[in-house]
Amino acid sequence: MSLSREHDAAWRGFLRSSALLLRVLDAELRAAHGMSHRTYDALVQLSEAPERRLHMKDLADALVHSPSGLTRLVDGLEQAGYARREVDPANRRATLVVLTPAGLAALEAAWPTHVRGVERHFADQMTGEQARVLAEVFGAIRLSLGD
Repeated sequence: MSLSREHDAAWRGFLRSSALLLRVLDAELRAAHGMSHRTYDALVQLSEAPERRLHMKDLADALVHSPSGLTRLVDGLEQAGYARREVDPANRRATLVVLTPAGLAALEAAWPTHVRGVERHFADQMTGEQARVLAEVFGAIRLSLGD
């Protein structure tokens, strides 16, 4: 079994462009804010969670990037003052990661840089119709994978 030429080109294009895009967005965040894209992603997930807190497992599931090294990531968030760990009062064996005011402020400061990068390197490369098709395709893929 093999992919059609068009599907193979789409797959390879997706892999390469997404890797390059994440690399560029990471470099821009690091240069402007001393923050990795992975840190930015974790702050976004925490900021959108109820009460700005998530169990470690839920944070791992929510991250766009690989959840490997989650403990190291949360250690870095704590060292930067962006988050803190708390024992879950409902389940003393579970750990919550809680966004701090400093973490929210860092996210708010980095957000414009991230959005400008997404606009310049992603959105500006397509028409509105192309964006609609991509959203439809990626939505179907996510749905088929149970997301």
